[in-house]
Amino acid sequence: MKLAIALVASTLSLTTLDARAAAPAGDAYSITVQFADLDLHRDAGIAELYLRIQGAARRVCAQQANDQLVAEQDRAGCVKRAVSTAVARIDRPLLSDYSAQRGGKPAKTSAASVAAR
Repeated sequence: MKLAIALVASTLSLTTLDARAAAPAGDAYSITVQFADLDLHRDAGIAELYLRIQGAARRVCAQQANDQLVAEQDRAGCVKRAVSTAVARIDRPLLSDYSAQRGGKPAKTSAASVAAR
């Protein structure tokens, strides 16, 4: 599973592309998560951003799973990877801590998996 996360100002775009699928490389699934309205210095803002990221990851991975007949466990892994990558990309210690408390850990980002636009 290839994941790409783009951070533009205070917009997060979750994009997934299943490398095993026969779909052309341009056929990726994405959802933009807005968070300019959140105060990321407060616990409530961090919690809301995490919920938005999780919701977006679930929707993106559900659409991909539906279109590509992906197994349920692969879909769950997609969600976990998308959330972890988004948390790492945003790179806010409070968000990373919040995610870690919920059993997730930020993914290590690399040029291949993260593209800033």
